[in-house]
Amino acid sequence: MKKLFLLPFMDILLLLVTSRANNISKTSNTDLTAEKYTEIIKNLKKELSSINDVSWNFKKSNDVTNADISKVTLIEVFPKNEKDSLSLMDTYISLGSKDKEAKSTITELQKKVAKVARTLPNDNVEIALGFKSEQKSKGVIPVAKSIKSMDAIPINSSK
Repeated sequence: MKKLFLLPFMDILLLLVTSRANNISKTSNTDLTAEKYTEIIKNLKKELSSINDVSWNFKKSNDVTNADISKVTLIEVFPKNEKDSLSLMDTYISLGSKDKEAKSTITELQKKVAKVARTLPNDNVEIALGFKSEQKSKGVIPVAKSIKSMDAIPINSSK
């Protein structure tokens, strides 16, 4: 008789333990340690240092829903200076007019982001480099976006 009373409690205990284990495994996939984040930012600064006189902002956002409807940690990189942001936007717009210099600049940025992205801990961390949208609600418009295993914005091939 006592065993019958204990059975529901054991079921509840089992459910609590398994749900806690699932939560731990889900958060460990998207968490980016402070040390790894610092290392990624250091690598990004090193790669982007060759861009003439542009200083960059780095913003980390956790649990961002990406195109695959999965939660990722997003590292946004964008120019600190509004003038540099507008210049990057103009360069990106110039891609449509087949401007070779614009294509070269954007391709260089895409390759630099892709190189650093290969060092990410997993595909649940994403790097997006772009310019600030004039509409504050849109945030950063990416010109280069990569995760560890692939480039979300394909690198322009030079033809």
